[in-house]
Amino acid sequence: MTKTDPSKTDALKGTSKSTNVVTLPAKAVEQRPSEKVIAFVKRHPVITVAGGVAVGIAVSALLPRRAARLVPRRASRKLIGKAVDLAEIASAAGLVLGKQASEKAIDVGAGARKQAHVFADKAEKAGGVAVLNLEKYGLAVVAAASALSRATAKRASKLGDVAADAAHRLGDTAAERSAKMIDAAEDLKTRAKLRR
Repeated sequence: MTKTDPSKTDALKGTSKSTNVVTLPAKAVEQRPSEKVIAFVKRHPVITVAGGVAVGIAVSALLPRRAARLVPRRASRKLIGKAVDLAEIASAAGLVLGKQASEKAIDVGAGARKQAHVFADKAEKAGGVAVLNLEKYGLAVVAAASALSRATAKRASKLGDVAADAAHRLGDTAAERSAKMIDAAEDLKTRAKLRR
């Protein structure tokens, strides 16, 4: 591989947001057959144990009962010893896998509990924010209503003052005219008395 400028390698790795370069996934490493078997057993412990039991039942069904008489005692003891060893290995593997499965279940349960707690916290915070927003909006509505009522009261007061001034002027004008009318009526009355 050739040496490249470190600033260019960042762009090639996809860390720069301004480039359209997509990083490719690493080539999968091929596993050995034994690793594949171990991975299968770890992923599917119940299927593995059930398969072992099924194979054992099938083999025992295929062997005739008279075969025990044909096999010498020494060979049958070795066969039984190997079968017991295999059974011990299978039971140990089953215990290990069962323990791992229970640990994973506990881990998943703990993770789910943490996620539920985080979700509850987020919901609580969202509820608190919603209450605060509603409170702010309520206060804004009350303030707007208060300002509107003050403005309406000022306008009503101004209109009342204007109406009172107009009524006062009309009253003064009416009083002046009625005083003139009274003076004119008295003047006519005195003239009429003089003519008589």
